[in-house]
Amino acid sequence: MTLVDLIPLSKLRNSEYFELMTDLKTGIAGIFPESTVSTDLTTRFNAVYEELDAATRVDRGSVLTGQIQEADDKRGNIWRAMDLMVDAHLHSPVPEEVESAKVIRRIFDVYGDYRKRSYDSESSEARNLIQDLEKTKNAVHLSTIRLDTWLPLYKSQQEAFKALQNERDTEAGYKSSGDVKAVREKMSPLYREITELVNSYVRIGMASPEMENFVVVMNQKIKRYNDLLAARQGRNEKEEGSETPEIITN
Repeated sequence: MTLVDLIPLSKLRNSEYFELMTDLKTGIAGIFPESTVSTDLTTRFNAVYEELDAATRVDRGSVLTGQIQEADDKRGNIWRAMDLMVDAHLHSPVPEEVESAKVIRRIFDVYGDYRKRSYDSESSEARNLIQDLEKTKNAVHLSTIRLDTWLPLYKSQQEAFKALQNERDTEAGYKSSGDVKAVREKMSPLYREITELVNSYVRIGMASPEMENFVVVMNQKIKRYNDLLAARQGRNEKEEGSETPEIITN
């Protein structure tokens, strides 16, 4: 007997939550036998889904979203340019430049390519990298490999990105995200009612082939989200428990 699996709905991001509700809406179409209970439940669900759709579209439609992406691209380009500059000086014909490049390379290698991480994780790693590079003992090395003018630009772009992100968070908190949160509070109980109704048919052996197929497909989607949430939780715990190692340079 296969039932619809559980999922912690509150931990899903708005976009993930909306996708799951869309999958549910599509999946339950026509699977219930005609009854007052199922008709009333699906009617209420569909009505709240329309509210969720509208609120989610507003949430995604902020002009700041594009500006944040653009700012992220700019800071990424500067980081990449600095990284390449360090590598270039490792092959310099000037011994002093090679030695300075080795010192700075060790610092860069501590943090790795954090461009592949989330916005917040990247911002945290970038802040730590900048602080290490700004240490007095590294000033001569930055100057030697010509990063002394690029590092302030990178720091400035980091601050510009965070300012936009904070503005977007404020906007979302007062407008769209607040709307989505309110609709989610109405939607989640309906989601649980529907999945429990499906499970009740399965338990008493009255699930149609269409309903059984719905359970299989829905569980696959739920598994994908549960795996995503578990991985996300693992990353968060790792980042919270990690400490930046001491950089030893000459």
